[in-house]
Amino acid sequence: MPARLESSRLPRKVLADIGGVAMLRRALDGAGKSKRLVEVVLCTDSDEVAREARSWGHRVVMTSPECSSGSERIASVIDQLEADVIINVQGDQPFVDANIIDAMCDVFTHSRPTPEVVTPIYRLPAAKLATPDSVKVVVSNDHRALYFSRSAIPHVRGAEVGEWTNHGVHWGHVGMYGYQRSVLQRWNSLAPSALEAAEKLEQLRLLDNGISITTYEIVANPRNTLSVDSSADLDLARQLVTQ
Repeated sequence: MPARLESSRLPRKVLADIGGVAMLRRALDGAGKSKRLVEVVLCTDSDEVAREARSWGHRVVMTSPECSSGSERIASVIDQLEADVIINVQGDQPFVDANIIDAMCDVFTHSRPTPEVVTPIYRLPAAKLATPDSVKVVVSNDHRALYFSRSAIPHVRGAEVGEWTNHGVHWGHVGMYGYQRSVLQRWNSLAPSALEAAEKLEQLRLLDNGISITTYEIVANPRNTLSVDSSADLDLARQLVTQ
């Protein structure tokens, strides 16, 4: 679980209080409920965050503050992580669903050949099509991700945006990634991606470098698809925790 304290849009969000518990602790403890994970490890450049996580009983690996994405943060300390498959769970997802993690492990276990990268998707409601905070993904017939965007894709020509979901499935993306170890080991050798820079989506670097991303469908709800990126998201999380 990569986490930094000074996020650009909502500084110190990972330590924000949600129902009396820090957001990051909720995420770490939620991931810890997985039946398939060997260990949950926090990767951070913050001494303050590290102290808190250790006090909650979690292992911490310190990273450089120069990492530009969560995956890069994990890749930078890959030699300290003993696993063939590593799952990147975001620290700003306070309602991590361990069942989604276990389902991802099943995809790695049962798919042949073993996928390079795996990520969950869900059927996107019409209300989320227009917001750039909801990441969309176009998926092939064999469940490979073709492209990720903050824009509403695929475009349905000749129909109003509110009607697009009546013309086919539009997929939303949950920011969780499972990696074969070898992918993270060569992260720094992957060419920078103009698409990644434009959309601010780290997974586009993988696609731009020819690395396949396998998707699997989850049953979405307001909790398990929530990433806290703004004050409004934080307010929503505080509402949801009481429900």
